Amino acid sequence: MPFPKVKKTYQNIQRLRNVTNVLIKHGFGSLVDQLNLQHYLSLGKRIITFKKYESEKEVHTIPERLRLAFEELGPTFIKLGQILSSRPDLIPQDFAEEFKKLQDKVPPFSGAESKKHIEEELNVKTEEIFSFFEETPTAAASIAQVHNATLITGERVIVKVQRPGLRQMLESDISILFYLANLIERYLPHGKLYNPTGIVEEFSRTIRRELNFNLEGSNAVKFKNNFERDDTVYIPAIYWDYTTKDILTMERIEGIPIHEIKKLEEAGYNKKLIAKNGANAFLRQILEFGIFHADPHPGNFLIMENNKIGIVDFGIVGKIDDDIMESLANTFLSLIELDYDKLIHEYIRLGLLTEDVDTKAFKNDLQDLIDPYYGKALRQIQAGKILSDVFQLALNYKARVPNELILLGKTLITIEGLARALDPDILILEEAKPFAMELIRKRMSPTYQITKAYRTISDLSDIVKDIPGQLSYILKKVMKDKLKIEFVHSGLDRLIMDMDKSSNRLSFSLIISAIVIGSSVVMLSGKEPLLFGFPMLGVIGYIVAGLLGLWLAISILRSGRL
Repeated sequence: MPFPKVKKTYQNIQRLRNVTNVLIKHGFGSLVDQLNLQHYLSLGKRIITFKKYESEKEVHTIPERLRLAFEELGPTFIKLGQILSSRPDLIPQDFAEEFKKLQDKVPPFSGAESKKHIEEELNVKTEEIFSFFEETPTAAASIAQVHNATLITGERVIVKVQRPGLRQMLESDISILFYLANLIERYLPHGKLYNPTGIVEEFSRTIRRELNFNLEGSNAVKFKNNFERDDTVYIPAIYWDYTTKDILTMERIEGIPIHEIKKLEEAGYNKKLIAKNGANAFLRQILEFGIFHADPHPGNFLIMENNKIGIVDFGIVGKIDDDIMESLANTFLSLIELDYDKLIHEYIRLGLLTEDVDTKAFKNDLQDLIDPYYGKALRQIQAGKILSDVFQLALNYKARVPNELILLGKTLITIEGLARALDPDILILEEAKPFAMELIRKRMSPTYQITKAYRTISDLSDIVKDIPGQLSYILKKVMKDKLKIEFVHSGLDRLIMDMDKSSNRLSFSLIISAIVIGSSVVMLSGKEPLLFGFPMLGVIGYIVAGLLGLWLAISILRSGRL
């Protein structure tokens, strides 16, 4: 296995040095040593800093220390932690809970920088586009900030401007994260258990999607088309002439954020109707459209005239296929009926539970999870929490829960909370029932079944067609002696590293011994020049040998392996 490399640019080396220092500062010196990152530090820091922050361990837990390190390392690591906080399938629950505390603490950049970035992206002066541009941003985060503006044609818009230089910084940090993930998998005994490379790959895909404002604009258009005939929901328009991967120009809508209950009451809005419309809008997304708004921050839902709900910010969306939609419908109906067998069937049908899972034990645990709700009124049942708890239970059984379902559970909890804040009597499961039954009805229709059967037959036909060609390819490889079988060793990297360290220390000890012996010979010779009455060369040799011996002793003690 080749040693994982990071591109040796000055920026990357400096960033790695910064990461290493921050890890040591927050009590991860032993991790730095295990990952062999200490060579990114100067010799003085290697000796001094490893023990300097050991008291940090006594004050904070490991998840807390890692959160603090992420906060200090800036936007990329903060974003990584925020994404991981919603992925208990990837990291331990205590880490996920701690990462929820991560907050963007990035100051806004100047309006002049925003205008410059807009002009570079659109290749036109801002004065030619906007009759008004508010240089003070209305909102700022680690990725972008938002400005109010008015187009030269009179439309009022918001302009989302990506932070200058962010893309380059993120790409550099992502390469470093891949490097660190490879080191973790290679050198830590249980490093592969949490698949750090997979985590970085997932993060890389997510953050790159979020950085592409063209994609966000496209998502907004999809939502606008989906709700085109729905008078209860409004999606702002995208101005594509002024939108790029770094700039998003969108219709500005006015309204009261959905969580500002007092303002809604003072304005005379119908809270019960808003709660019902909001719940139905979300249920349509997951049971009809197959794409849902996955960033349910209260500020992203604005209550407009006639109790209409305006939805903004489509940077994070979840997508679910037909099978998952059908499974969700059955899950909602199963929760209403408290039908455990049906729930288990849905998990197995989707492949979430593998054949080696003890389904009987899972069913018992599922019953223990849901039984406390038995006999309660539906208003006392939180569908989002149950769904998330069931997903977590499945994860405990090493089930393969898709990211979209994890995201869906988190989103549903927030949506349900917002709806109940407006109307404590709203029943999400009851609201879901007609949508779920309609979906099941459509799936059972002859037209759908015929279409599905045709697709299945078509797929099987393609497989049958491919088999002769694939067999022929394999046989040709065998005949030409070009068929290769690769064996990959597992778990030997740490042993190899330890052997390397031991041999290096042994070699170092021999060098020190040679210096001592050579210096002793010089001392006995009495040759000038003298220092304190002894041959200077011999004295210098002893000093060098002493310093090297001290460094070697510190290195051994620090490793904890005498």
